[in-house]
Amino acid sequence: MNNEEWYDAEIAPELMKLAKACEDRGVAFVASVEYEPGERGATYVLPKDAGLEMVMLHHCAKMGANLDGYVLGLRRYAKEHNIDTSASLIMNQF
Repeated sequence: MNNEEWYDAEIAPELMKLAKACEDRGVAFVASVEYEPGERGATYVLPKDAGLEMVMLHHCAKMGANLDGYVLGLRRYAKEHNIDTSASLIMNQF
């Protein structure tokens, strides 16, 4: 059994149980596992009122090494939610 198969069989179901328990309580949950270099799995639950930090973690787990996707997605999220990013050197580049 390789690491991806092991992750899928053993770890992902346990993470889903934890995510479901968090979801039932309205608690944000983000888990990202790299079972091989560059190969990952992620499990997440974000309530609508999740804090920006959890949204950032979730987006990072989804985007992986795609820095452009991460920054553009974060920019879009901030704009949609009227989050002031004026103090950010990177966001001011846009």
